[in-house]
Amino acid sequence: MPLQAISHYERLLNEHPWMRDGFHWTVVRTSAVPPSIEEIGERLSSSAEAGVEEEVDVASGADLYLPHTVVSVDRQGGGYFLFQSQDGGIDDPAVLCELSERDGPVWSIASILHKHKYTYATDGEIRWTWREFPRGERPNVDENVVFVEKACEDMGLPFGLTALMAVVELSSGVRMDLNWPHAPRPAVVLDDPLW
Repeated sequence: MPLQAISHYERLLNEHPWMRDGFHWTVVRTSAVPPSIEEIGERLSSSAEAGVEEEVDVASGADLYLPHTVVSVDRQGGGYFLFQSQDGGIDDPAVLCELSERDGPVWSIASILHKHKYTYATDGEIRWTWREFPRGERPNVDENVVFVEKACEDMGLPFGLTALMAVVELSSGVRMDLNWPHAPRPAVVLDDPLW
């Protein structure tokens, strides 16, 4: 199963090479029906009004609304994810704590110019952050990291960004489909800064 997930995310990044320059992906696993996009917008900022746009191009959404923060949203049965291309804010500790307190466990990847940061939050607290993944100081991470890392080792694959994305999917049950970045998606638009 981890190899299928790794292959999925390798294909996703190959089909959308602009993502390799940078993105922020925050995934929330909910115990109930995911909140509405309007409710998600309320969670993203303690100070800014949140508006909802029904169709924003995922790849260039941030460019269209400067100086605003544009956060693309995907709601699924087991949770939801938030996405920003390049410039981000959805991995801000205050945002992750708020999301994890209100909705459930949160996994967040920030990938900017081949430097990656992986954060996990639950119950309103950041539990750990792995900076400069995979070479940075490794925190006491969850079993899915170990599981995927072992699968990569067995197959002679690098434990890189696509493996990390597979870890998030296996941990959360939420997937970014291959066609997701192709079409305009609903987005929350907020005045900067988020918090």
